[in-house]
Amino acid sequence: MPRLALATLVFLFTACSDDPATSTGDASGTGPGASTSSAASTTDDLAPTSTTPGTTGAPAPTSTSDPGTSDPGTSDPGTTDPDTSDTDSPLTSTTAPDTTGPDATTDATPDTTGPTPDPICLDPPACADVEPTATEHQLELLDGCAFALAPSDFAAGIARADALLARTGTAVTLDDVLGQLNREAVPGLSAYQAERMKNHDYVGFRWNAGDGAVDYWYPQGITGSSDARADHKVGGKRLLLVSWYHKIEREPTDPPARGVRLSLVDISDLDSIHYRHLLLVTPTGDGPDVNFAAANTKSGDALHAGGIAWVGDRLYVASTSAGFRVYDMSRIFETTASDDEAAIGIAGGKVQAHGYRYAVPEIGRYNLTADSCPLRFSAVALDRSADPPVLVTAEYMTDLTGRLARWPIDLDSTRLVENGGTVFALDAALAGQTRTQGAVTYEGVYYMSCSSQAQQWGRLYRNLPDSTSEITAWPDGPEDLYVERDLKLIWTAAEHPDKRVTLGIPMQGY
Repeated sequence: MPRLALATLVFLFTACSDDPATSTGDASGTGPGASTSSAASTTDDLAPTSTTPGTTGAPAPTSTSDPGTSDPGTSDPGTTDPDTSDTDSPLTSTTAPDTTGPDATTDATPDTTGPTPDPICLDPPACADVEPTATEHQLELLDGCAFALAPSDFAAGIARADALLARTGTAVTLDDVLGQLNREAVPGLSAYQAERMKNHDYVGFRWNAGDGAVDYWYPQGITGSSDARADHKVGGKRLLLVSWYHKIEREPTDPPARGVRLSLVDISDLDSIHYRHLLLVTPTGDGPDVNFAAANTKSGDALHAGGIAWVGDRLYVASTSAGFRVYDMSRIFETTASDDEAAIGIAGGKVQAHGYRYAVPEIGRYNLTADSCPLRFSAVALDRSADPPVLVTAEYMTDLTGRLARWPIDLDSTRLVENGGTVFALDAALAGQTRTQGAVTYEGVYYMSCSSQAQQWGRLYRNLPDSTSEITAWPDGPEDLYVERDLKLIWTAAEHPDKRVTLGIPMQGY
């Protein structure tokens, strides 16, 4: 028999006061607190403009900013992710060209998987059974046994990453990088986004002028130190990570995109926020020929990186049509040259990463198995409150067919929990919402970040299985979700040029 769905949790929790450090910026002060409304009401929650809930608003307008680049991107929240047709290949050894540079290897760090539970999913459902007709604003549980992932050889991936660090000779720690944050954010929200969020005790910031306007890097995923550590801090600091994908128009013969960059943001003091970008990279080759490339798909386009989750020292990155790529935040290395933004890898005695000083290597992947029902990985978030803890993934669809899935993870090994070498979803659900850009569960409540719900504005939906969504105002262009557990804040990053904010508001139960 298929595994029974988990019993619905009905634990309720109340909104918590915001962090004492108030947000500042174009709009002064914050609102008196969060007010919400049911999806059955006729007005959006505290929106400057509103439509009848359940109708899908027009997509957010394309940015007209032009920071002077030759490869502008476009904003189109109403389409599927650009790497939809790309399926990740298994992470295997490839031959890298002969290059100069340090030549050394180190022993691979032993890797362990999490505890193996009793066999489950002996009779997975037919795929048609997990594609039922959805009802708007209704969250319907599905059998997670329909969805399965297979891990790559993580021991080999770690050995390759260690060989890369040995060859570069430039391994650094996360503390080293935190001591070199070279960009300053602007506290508070723009007046445009603050008006939308005016009755919420929000905290947040804007990127510096260049990052706020750039139209070929788009922020997507968000996670932080409260995911990474049980005590909510890494190195004693309150941190965020935000993923950006390189959004350019490419012809098949064009050079590959620059993949994914990762912003490391210190929000310990919300009045003085500093950050730095690092590049995610994929090691290639083995032994003395080990090298690295940007985080792209087989087509040469950037991995969309629509969601990220920081678990221990590992960073899980959503790979839209495949599953997850996993990067190691304890194996960061420094480049030796940053003057050539087109250069990537070890060549000519230089270590270069598209102009970035630091790079984070991939160590493994989880890809959908051949027997799994199809599923898109548009976003991912960690729920430490669940038993067992889970990674929550969401499908972005313009209609109501988008699904959520929860994948069991062992926090000690930082690996997904396998059964006979396969990872089955613990459970799944029809979201009952359109354009889901991010999702997370926390203490039994489902949260969904959806774009273009009331004209250009997003909404944050809250729901329980077999219940009706409640809604909260959300910014223009919202993406992935992150729960900062100790402060009971839920965060997102807005993606559109000149409208970019990263914000958190007090969580509300259902």
